[in-house]
Amino acid sequence: MFRLLRAVFATNQRLSEEVGFVFEWAVDNYVDATLMLLRRELDGQAGAENLLNLLFDIIEHPTVVNRARYLERWGPDQPVHHWHANQTFDGFSLVRIADHPEADHINPTVIRADLDRVRTGAEHLREYAERTRAHRTPVAGVDTAELTFVALHEALDSVREVIAKYYALLTQGMIDRWEAVPQFSTIQPFTRPWVEDRDAVKRAIGEEPRRH
Repeated sequence: MFRLLRAVFATNQRLSEEVGFVFEWAVDNYVDATLMLLRRELDGQAGAENLLNLLFDIIEHPTVVNRARYLERWGPDQPVHHWHANQTFDGFSLVRIADHPEADHINPTVIRADLDRVRTGAEHLREYAERTRAHRTPVAGVDTAELTFVALHEALDSVREVIAKYYALLTQGMIDRWEAVPQFSTIQPFTRPWVEDRDAVKRAIGEEPRRH
């Protein structure tokens, strides 16, 4: 919806000039929501149920995510399912246990690489969100020069990709989309005027305080 609204304003000069504050409000909401998502998934507080602590837990206990447990969750015990489940598990980077393939488990070195990846790309944004959105502390000392939409979207993509990887490992499922499916034409509302009767809107604004 943010990208759609941005496109509507970018292609309509009059709208951009007259009601730019609406677009600014949309930008602020979009940025705040994305920053808080990054902050939530990378919050290092003990007990936080998020991506960061999940990866830390797997690194500390890698043998828990082993082949035997993975196969148990796969489905019916049939040759084709068993073969496919093994092939899928082999697609992850593993520590192989000689003569005990059921004990093969996820490689903590690879998990650390995924952890470093998301932290490297999003740590600066996480710190900014921590200080300016979560706790509203002064931003002095935080370099905002690199806080661009490109950096925000790259960090969001890396977090999503790592979430999807471990979601597949732990649930045998996949995240097919991250955005809600539109139930109506999202462009149609913008083809019609929002204000049909200026006087009626002014009266409604005047009545609003009395309702409280």
